[in-house]
Amino acid sequence: MTTTDAFYHAIAQRLTERRRQLEAELEHFETWNMARLGYGHALVDDAGAAFDQATQLALRRHTERLLAQVDEALARLEAGTYGICEQCGQTIAVERLEAVIDARLCVRCQRQQDGAATDRPRPLPTFRRTGAAPAPA
Repeated sequence: MTTTDAFYHAIAQRLTERRRQLEAELEHFETWNMARLGYGHALVDDAGAAFDQATQLALRRHTERLLAQVDEALARLEAGTYGICEQCGQTIAVERLEAVIDARLCVRCQRQQDGAATDRPRPLPTFRRTGAAPAPA
């Protein structure tokens, strides 16, 4: 087994384990019933139940998105396209794949997609002390 084969085998194991973890998380989410709202003893009880329901739903959707990303990475691994940037076609650095196992883009393309300028630093924010006179224009 070559170093490359060993790397991809290790990635497949990590992705498969991550998939199992996410599936287990999905099993633990409670299914909330909207009909239960309005039957509490106080408006505060209903508001708390609605907040809990919204929170559980948001967490479940986030976990489902993560699971989809892992499934996509496993499909790319199977197809032989894992580790290749979907935008520029260049190889994604091993360090990036180790940090973001389901990365679809190289760092440069990810920065472009996120709108970050790669050739110039971002300007630092300016702060003014409370009570200080405004700067002259």
